[in-house]
Amino acid sequence: MDNNNDNELEVNRKNREDYEKLMKESSTQLDGYWDKDNVFVKILLIGLLVIIAVGSFYVISMYLSNK
Repeated sequence: MDNNNDNELEVNRKNREDYEKLMKESSTQLDGYWDKDNVFVKILLIGLLVIIAVGSFYVISMYLSNK
């Protein structure tokens, strides 16, 4: 019975190591880069928001002025 438990623990340890190895190999360099708390990402998203807002305002104002 004790030998059976040891075998199960060994199998579980091996499976966990294989899983962690697979996850490490399948990750890319960009996985941790696009973090929502990253300052660069916040600046980029705010910049895109400003461009979208200004562009929308411009298109709407041009539409209303030609109406």
